[in-house]
Amino acid sequence: MNFYLRLLSAVILAIISLTASISIVLAETKERYLTLDSGGSQSFASLVQQAEDLAKESIAREFQENPALTEVTIIITADRSRQIVPVLRSRVSRHDWQKDSRIEQWTRYFADAKLLLGFREDNISPANSGFSQVIKVSAPSRSASRQNDPGFRDD
Repeated sequence: MNFYLRLLSAVILAIISLTASISIVLAETKERYLTLDSGGSQSFASLVQQAEDLAKESIAREFQENPALTEVTIIITADRSRQIVPVLRSRVSRHDWQKDSRIEQWTRYFADAKLLLGFREDNISPANSGFSQVIKVSAPSRSASRQNDPGFRDD
């Protein structure tokens, strides 16, 4: 009886490991790169909104067209004056997308995209215009600067 119990447990373990390996093999992911033309006249905020809309539509379409797909990554770049810069990256599993399809929570934004694409702040106040008052501070005397040096020794 002990032999049959061991044989049965070995068969069950083999089936479980085979099932797990099949589900891992069946997991399919897709990465897609899309580029938007910024058009030169739109604001950066509208470009990001357009990129979010494109990412949301692309993710929904990828999951709808491929039922075996388990995860999608969409990377949106923007082209402005032949300068191509990544704006956002959305990565979401099918399970998470079905629970909540709000794109913002699955998206990482590239912070330097605004600067690299050449967008400027439209509403710059005079206080933040980039000009600052220069204040002259006299340099410390030579002996004072040596005494403040951590390597200074007065032996």
